[in-house]
Amino acid sequence: MKIFNTEKIQLFKKALNVYDKQHKAIAQNVAHAHDNTYRPVKTDFSEQLQTAVAEKLKKTDPRHFNARGPGEFPSLEKTRERVDLNKEMGALAENQIRFDFVSRILSRTYKSLNTSITGRTT
Repeated sequence: MKIFNTEKIQLFKKALNVYDKQHKAIAQNVAHAHDNTYRPVKTDFSEQLQTAVAEKLKKTDPRHFNARGPGEFPSLEKTRERVDLNKEMGALAENQIRFDFVSRILSRTYKSLNTSITGRTT
């Protein structure tokens, strides 16, 4: 149904996917922090999130709604520097806060839809 698949909901889902991927990359960096040969992977996916937000499918009719593309994200990139555990733990905490924020917004959006459909709060 279109009501459950709006642009806003798609954006929130993409954001959660980006934050999940970022969490995995940071966790991998933390797990290998004491390995001298390991090089950390890049964990800043904000550019990719902005690209996913900006993607639009081609409109063939002016009456069509704007739609978003699937938002594929490139693979992780290794950097030349070593793992800075303090930096990675800070990034992990920040990423968790962002993930929680977006998941709360998405949850409230679905609760609002439920209230609109059923006419009562749960």
